[in-house]
Amino acid sequence: MKKGQVKRKFESFGFSSSNPYDQRIQKELVLHIQNQVQIGNDFTLKLYSWMKISILKQKIHKATKLDLGDFRVLYKNQELSLNNQDLEDYGIKNHVSLKLMARKQGQQTYFINSLHNILEETRSTQEKFQNAKWAVEGAFMKGITPKLTDFGTQGTYILENQNHKPVAIFKPYDEEAFAPNNPRGMRGKMNSPGLRQGILSGEGVDREVAAYLIDQLSGHYHNVPITNYVQICHPTFHEAEEYKQFQHEKIPIKEGSFQLYMPHDDNVGNYGSGLYPSMEARKIAILDIRILNCDRNEENILVRKKKLPQANGQTRQSFDYFLIPIDHGYSFPDSFKICRDEVVWYHWNQMTQPFTQEEKLFIERIDVEKDIQMIKEKVQLREICLRNSKIATILLKMGAAADLTIHDISEILYREDPDELSPIEKAVQTAEFNYKNNVRVPNGFQNFKEKLFQNNLIQKSLEFESSNLNNLDRPQINQPLLKLQIIRDEEENKDTNEGDNKIQYSDKKLTRVGSQQNIKNIKKPTQKEWNEEFYAHITYLLKQLVEKKQSEKVPSPRKYRPRYISEEVK
Repeated sequence: MKKGQVKRKFESFGFSSSNPYDQRIQKELVLHIQNQVQIGNDFTLKLYSWMKISILKQKIHKATKLDLGDFRVLYKNQELSLNNQDLEDYGIKNHVSLKLMARKQGQQTYFINSLHNILEETRSTQEKFQNAKWAVEGAFMKGITPKLTDFGTQGTYILENQNHKPVAIFKPYDEEAFAPNNPRGMRGKMNSPGLRQGILSGEGVDREVAAYLIDQLSGHYHNVPITNYVQICHPTFHEAEEYKQFQHEKIPIKEGSFQLYMPHDDNVGNYGSGLYPSMEARKIAILDIRILNCDRNEENILVRKKKLPQANGQTRQSFDYFLIPIDHGYSFPDSFKICRDEVVWYHWNQMTQPFTQEEKLFIERIDVEKDIQMIKEKVQLREICLRNSKIATILLKMGAAADLTIHDISEILYREDPDELSPIEKAVQTAEFNYKNNVRVPNGFQNFKEKLFQNNLIQKSLEFESSNLNNLDRPQINQPLLKLQIIRDEEENKDTNEGDNKIQYSDKKLTRVGSQQNIKNIKKPTQKEWNEEFYAHITYLLKQLVEKKQSEKVPSPRKYRPRYISEEVK
């Protein structure tokens, strides 16, 4: 059986995704169960730290004959409600005591808990989030249930307060499009291809939170509503029968994104785009470029109007308009396959206007490394998704510094034709090719020494025309390559004899071998998949694109045709 099949087999039976046969993680736990349901019948269980909470509940069920929906397990006064979590995720160690509490038949336990709070420590933000949570819990106690929206492709619930006014929007992980418990019939497995290329099912929640994190680090410049992780228990949420883990459990517990509801007057689709202030419109565009939003339509930009004081003799009321971006589940893709028509603001006149000094200063102060590091610490996004966001932000900063407009930057970033690559896609392909083939970084774009193979046996140089970014020919080699012999991982420890002038190469070692000489284990220094050398390549190529766009904007000097004078006039 293949390794991947073994892993899926263990996960399907409630085991952790880590290898259970690994001696380093086989920590046997002796758990003391204080049975407060059947007084006097305390008992102990033996499990492993990598087992899931579901296994613990099944063993308790076998030992007590209690239905899975009739008891609760508590550790340090916290209910072990997440069945997919490991024991070690809750901090359960050897020889700890767990309480077995009764759940009365017919008793409805509704709750909403925060999960790894990512909000900043400002008092106003924390108070807004806590007040929204308490309002929703109070509504649950009054019998007010979450309401599934009438539109969309995923499970999106409106959470109300006791006065039936919207307080927050909740989106569970497992009810996204092509997720196991999708309520609109679009069911599938987690991490399967979704509606947008480059985004998998079950990844939308993390992208909602990551978009707010980007705005939070920018001083709430883009006005993204407060978004955080929560866990909610309520019977209203959808759960497909074939995906239920425990048929006896009466109340599903969901994890997802909790976004505060923003009062508004309408969405941008019901107004003319010319009404919006230029800076308000470009705030949305700058955010979408930074997070590579694949789905910015008229429905997910809210409009809030504010009355302006009327001048003397003025009969018509004037308004000031503010834009609020929402619904960022289709951002941070793993590819740049985004068309211009997928961002509604592309054809707005505000995007052809130059940046103001305030906007240039804001873009200049964006710290890409800080943004990526913060997202890595608080949100689980794939590395390639963060890489693409970083590249798009670098392009934004370079374009603003070169006096390009949002429209100019979008022509580099997005596809004009769905079947043709955008300029940035071609640049990324070239950078990946150069990086994988150890091509030398252009002068002036690196702050480190040239990295060559040991003994200078292999050396490559960068030779391509900056005007032709499609040229993916292999770079010229200054020195003849010696014959390479690939060694598989299972043959690493075998002692063999090789002839002269051969190199033994694998992912972990590179060594010169002479006649009658044994293979030596030489560790190759591990590097990240995309390090500073890759970004040096992509920065150079983006600079070429920006300069090309600049040259297209400069009007060519007008050439006057010499006036014809006939001989008769002379």
